[in-house]
Amino acid sequence: MSCYRVTHIDVHHRRRRMRVQALNRAGAVAWVEQLYGDAWYIAAVREAGGR
Repeated sequence: MSCYRVTHIDVHHRRRRMRVQALNRAGAVAWVEQLYGDAWYIAAVREAGGR
């Protein structure tokens, strides 16, 4: 598994930043959207050296 830094901003402009372990970027995004709902903006960046 890889580690991703995810930024989730909802329609009310609440920003959440977290570190997520997932098999791929799509999995990280899906997990965060399941937890917090659809995002107005979402970004997921793989951390260097993350496994």
